[in-house]
Order: sequence, then structure tokens, then C-alpha cells
Amino acid sequence: MAMVTIYGLDEKIGNVSYYDSQNQGYGFTKPYSEDTAKIIDQEIKKIIDTQYERAKAILKKHEDKLHQLANKLLESEVIFKEDLETIFGKRPLEKEVMSKKRLKPQQKLPKRLRKK
Repeated sequence: MAMVTIYGLDEKIGNVSYYDSQNQGYGFTKPYSEDTAKIIDQEIKKIIDTQYERAKAILKKHEDKLHQLANKLLESEVIFKEDLETIFGKRPLEKEVMSKKRLKPQQKLPKRLRKK
């Protein structure tokens, strides 16, 4: 809901935030009309339905690996990162993120960040 109502991350609603700093989300008042509330509900339902279908497709695509994981859990009751990497492989993003964290030799830290 925050994705649509607070952060404005929806094409239909647009870049509008309906965050109510006075109410902080704990009350029953809302800073928008009933028509806007219906649109927000529809957009949130669309996001949930789309991601639900995406999740089902991912699970179906990797069904054999999920069975391997289930068997591993039945066998040892505990799994570790290495077990997941054996079944699913390394996460593709992990290599990219790790390489970005390291400074390349030609890169230098700004003077204010260097140890003195």
C-alpha cells in the first residue's frame, strides 16, 4: 500500500503522496476521496495479482530445484548457504554487487575519507 499511497510509485495514481503525518496510519481517516480510495485499492490489487502470478511462474520454473531443497531439508533438517548454492547456483546479482563494492586500482578515495 505504501508503494502507491506514500511513495507515488504507480502510473495511474501518479507521483502523489497521500501520507498523513498527523494520523500516521493508525486511524480511520484518509487524506483522499472515496473515488481515489477505490483507484488505490484497484492498483494495489493489480500489483498483488501480478506479483502472485510472477511468484507462481518462478516456482513452477524451478519446481525440480524446490523438490531437491525439500529432500535436503527432510534429510538434514538444516540447510546452509552452501546447500542453497549447490541446488540453485550462486545468485547472479551477488557477483555484480561484490565487484562494485571493491575499488578498482585507478579509483582513489576522496582525501576527506582517507586515513590520516
